[in-house]
Order: sequence, then structure tokens, then C-alpha cells
Amino acid sequence: MKRLLLILLCLAACVMARPSLQLDRERVESGKAFGLQLVFPLSELPDSRSDLQMETANGFSLVGIDSTDQVIRPSMEDMFNSFFGGGSRGGYKARIYTFKLKAPKKTGRISAGQIYLTIDGQKRNLTGDVPINVQRAFTDEALSVSLTPSKKTIYEGEQFYVTLGFHTYEHFEGNLQATDMSTGNDFIVHRGDLSNMEFKPVEGARREMQASAKFAWLSPTKNGSLQIPPFKFKYTKRGEPKIVEEKKQMGGMSFHAQSIKQESVEAETQTPTVTISVKPLPAQGKPADFSGMVGDYKFSADFDRTNLKVGEALTLSVNIKGDGTPGTITDPKLPDFSEFRSVPPENNISKKISGNKVVTTKDIKVFLYPKKKGTFEIPAISYSWFNPAKKKYETTTTGPWTIEVEKGDAGSEAIFQGPVAGASGPSAVQKQDIESLGNDIRFIHPNMGRAESTVPYKSLLFWILFTAAFPFYVVAILIIKIRRKRRSNAALVRKGQANKQLRERFAQAREALKTGDGKGFFAALENGLVNYLSDLTNLEFNGMTRPQMKAELEKIGVQEETIAAIDSWLEKCAFVRYAPVTASTEEQKQMLADVEKLCEKLR
Repeated sequence: MKRLLLILLCLAACVMARPSLQLDRERVESGKAFGLQLVFPLSELPDSRSDLQMETANGFSLVGIDSTDQVIRPSMEDMFNSFFGGGSRGGYKARIYTFKLKAPKKTGRISAGQIYLTIDGQKRNLTGDVPINVQRAFTDEALSVSLTPSKKTIYEGEQFYVTLGFHTYEHFEGNLQATDMSTGNDFIVHRGDLSNMEFKPVEGARREMQASAKFAWLSPTKNGSLQIPPFKFKYTKRGEPKIVEEKKQMGGMSFHAQSIKQESVEAETQTPTVTISVKPLPAQGKPADFSGMVGDYKFSADFDRTNLKVGEALTLSVNIKGDGTPGTITDPKLPDFSEFRSVPPENNISKKISGNKVVTTKDIKVFLYPKKKGTFEIPAISYSWFNPAKKKYETTTTGPWTIEVEKGDAGSEAIFQGPVAGASGPSAVQKQDIESLGNDIRFIHPNMGRAESTVPYKSLLFWILFTAAFPFYVVAILIIKIRRKRRSNAALVRKGQANKQLRERFAQAREALKTGDGKGFFAALENGLVNYLSDLTNLEFNGMTRPQMKAELEKIGVQEETIAAIDSWLEKCAFVRYAPVTASTEEQKQMLADVEKLCEKLR
């Protein structure tokens, strides 16, 4: 031990005094004050000098400068360096200049500026750029979220999309959950799939991560200043360091010790409110048959044939495709088909994401059967929409068509034509028919014997069985009527099978839970709850927005707290399905149990 102390004393005697920079704290936090200290040996300070100056940069601000003289004791590093490189003996007197700075909100390794000293009228740079590692304050949010619209000024009915962005900082610990992701009641919405959202390191800040993806495509239902309310999230972060006083006992003596602890805390954050300015459609140039669609559309219509016979079918195929309101396309105005018998048309609507748009396609098939032969003129069919990119209305017209209908066979014509007028009675029987009938007449030979039979109504057993049949008949009729009534009441049948269907859907959720399929689990949970509500009420909640569902549930008298619970669960399921976060197995089990209890209250 003595030998080690001797070595250290020798090293201390050889310390080299030189200017150096240091911080007055271990962690510089964004937006907060700190001290940058310049330690300048007094022996190195020139006599003819001015005061030190610092030119700040990159958002750093200088609050003030202090200075003090003190003796600097050597560090272990200085001891070893001086031992091999030579230097002054013992400690040295130095002047410590403290530059009181305020860090910018930006984080990362940032240059705070440069320090200058004027000697003999010449300005000398003492330090060059001074890099400072600025970190996020523990009191600040560990997660920031943003919702960015592709456009802020649009026309009524025009489609736009919003991008959801996440930025996590070093004290973010996870457990990200959405508490509210409603887009309000003024938009028709198509949500995107966020399951492939990938977090990547932020350039220049390796402890920070960011991710973004298109969250939804929206179309306003009215004009004016509309707002998308804030999306709300909760998460876990590392809390602010706290000094903890501890009383300890050692060898019969008590003393106080201090330690610094940081605990995990729950936090909340939300996106700013997004305001969209929606312009009404121009009245000038609006076609009389305007469809109401706003976007870039394509329209076509044609018949599969122009020549056919009575009894054959004629098919009109209509195709409309555009990037307006997601999932919605109005029908064109069709001509008068009174010369044809028609059946309900087939409609097929599909939508898919193509580039930055949701493209909706509608196929319509109209089946027509000519009632008689002849030549029929089908007028042209037009479809109009407003194109916001060109700021004008556009119209596409197809047709007209000439349809030639020929006489079909007797069987086909009989279906569409009335009976031929003629004699009102049965057709006359010709003479040769009578002769043929005469040849077919067979003589009737009388039965010379007597039939042996017993009269049944004279039997007691007959009357007993006859009387007993009445109650059985009445019971059978009642059972048949009840069954027919139940089967005719689709709502009653659906409600009766609701619990059975719910058990099957929750069985799918349990299976997904066993296999670790988080997305499948929440999909089964969401579908189970939505379909159970549909079965109980005979209302189709699939395809409704959550505000529409809440309105329908209020109409049928569901309690407000139950509606709020249903809306909350649907929001959680939707977020976990589309976001790159999930819950633990235990949390999923608890969620399943909670949703089952909620369904029990609905019965």
C-alpha cells in the first residue's frame, strides 16, 4: 500500500497544467440550462488580453459568464500522462470560466459554438467547435406522435390521406397502446394496415427510433372547416432521477446514504388537432345528371349483344372506377327499359390501395328479356363527376345502341306473350277423334256377386280412434305454426343463435392465443364482439364506422357506459391489429375475459 501511495505522489508531482473544457453535469438535457467550463491555468493566461467571448450556434443561447480562481488537483489520467511526458509538480492554480448556456430543443451531438480570446488586438479561437451531446429531458415526453394530412385544402367529397408518425426517445420503455383513434363524424374513412410499420434509428441519434405509415384515406361529407380530433396514446417511460435518502447501520453505527433511482412511469401523448378546409363544389358547369362523385373516374357501358331472339337474355355491363370517396360509387341514370322484362341487377363493389389512393370499382350487370320482336333504340348512358385536379366537371357518354329482336320459338314466346284470342270454350272435337274414341270404349260387365264388407263406423274402436285424433291434430297444427313463425322471423332466429355463434368466435380467439397469433387473436375478438351485437339487434354493424355504431346503439336504448366500453374495446382491437405493437399473453387472456363479461351484460 505504501509503495502504491509513493507512486501516486510521484505522478501527482508531474502533472502538466493545460487549458481544458468540461461540463458541470453528467447529462445535458434539451431546453435546459447547463454550464460549460473552461479551465485555464493562470500561468498560461497572457497579460494583455480581453475578456473571453463565446459565439453560440445551432440553437444554444448564452445566458452569462462567471469566473473563479482555484487550485486544480490532478486526475489519475493526468498523473499517468505526466509521469511519462513530464510536467509541473503538484497541483496548479487555474481560472475557471463558466459559460452558462441553454440547450436547444433538438437532441443529438450538436456544436454549441466557439470560444474566443482577444490578445494584442487579435481574435484567437481557443477551442474550435464545442460538441455537446444533448439528450431528451426525463420530464419531456418519451414518445411524440404526429398525424399529417396529404392536403389541407380540398373539395367536398375529395379523397386525401393522413400519415401517422411515431418518434421514440431514449427513455421510452414500450407498452404502447391507443386509447382513442377516432377521425370524427365528418369523414368517410378507409383505414390502412399498419402491421408492417417498421421502426428505424434516427440519423445522428442512435438511441431514438422513428416510424411512419399511411393510416387512413378520408373523404369529407360536408364543406367548411372540419377537424380530425387528436389521436391519444399511453405508454411507459423512464421517470426523472430522484435522490433517495437511506439510513444504514454498520458496526453499531448509523449513517445516512444517498442513491439515485429512476422508476418506470405511465405517460400519455396525443397528436395535434388536424384542421381541413373543405371547399364546396362549384355551381358553374355542373351537369344535370351529376353523380356526386369527386375524383378521377373512368366509365364504360355496353351490351353483350345487339341481336337476339324473344326469350333470350340481353346483358348490359357497366363499369365505374375512381379515386373519390372510398368504397362508395353512385349508380348512373339508366334508360327506360319498359320494352324489356328485367330482373334486379347484380352489383359488385371492390376497393384497393393503388399508390397513394384508394381506388373503388363498381361493376353493374343488368339482365333484360325482350317482350316481343322488333327493333329497339336504347339511348346513350352518361356519367358525370368533378375532377379536383383539373377543377372542372367531366362527363363520359357511351351509346346509343340498336337492338334487333327476332321471333323466338313457341315455348320462349309463350313466356312473354299473352294467350291468342279465339273460341272461349274447349276446342271442337273432330269426327275422326270421335271415331278413335269409339274404338277405345270397353264394355262394362256387371258384377253378379255381392261384396262382403264390414261398415267401419259401426265399430267402437273406430270411434275411439276418431275421437283421439282431434287433440293430436290440434297439437301438431300449433307446433307447425310456431316453427313457421320462428323461421319467418329472421331476427328471432338470429338472436336465438347469437350465443352459439359467439362461443365459436371466441373459440377462434383462444386458438389464436395458444398459437401466439396476436393479430389473429384481436381480429377474432373484434369480429366476435361486432357480430354478436349484429346478431342480438339484427342490425348490420359490419362496415359501420364507430360513431355510426354508437348512434345506432343509442337509438335502441343501450346504456351510455356500455356503449363507451364497446367503443373502447373496438378501438383497442383495431389499433393492435394495425399497429406494430401487441399485448403479452397474460394481458390477452385478461382482455378475452373482460370482453366475455361485456357480452354477458348485453344478453
